[in-house]
Amino acid sequence: MKTDDPDNISELLHEIVMRENEFIHSRLSDVGLNVQQARLLKYVDEHPGTIQKNVASFLNRQNATVTNMLKSLTSQDYLVRKIPADNERQKQLFLKPKGHAVIKTINQIFAELETTVKSAVDEDRKTILTDSLGKIKNKLQ
Repeated sequence: MKTDDPDNISELLHEIVMRENEFIHSRLSDVGLNVQQARLLKYVDEHPGTIQKNVASFLNRQNATVTNMLKSLTSQDYLVRKIPADNERQKQLFLKPKGHAVIKTINQIFAELETTVKSAVDEDRKTILTDSLGKIKNKLQ
């Protein structure tokens, strides 16, 4: 199947993801973060005390990649890794004040993205679209 075929759903989804990343990246450049770093900080904000393994699974990245991202964000003072008393092997992740401050901007960017995406879909088709995308997601697991 050709990549420019308008009926090629997987190619269309890929193009949407690429444009979504461009949308987020262009707005994050002022903050000095990339898309993956923003998603990581957003995840830690929503799951305080999470561990690296959960972040790697969420981002669909290898542990080594996430380790490098965490080192960078820690050195930039966005987050802190704490060792809980009951498990010295798994460091928990928490946002620092600088991380909490940038989360407001990150959340605004993702909210703007959601508004833009939803505005492209007729109200009566949103349920059909989300159901269909959910089925595709489940089929690929």
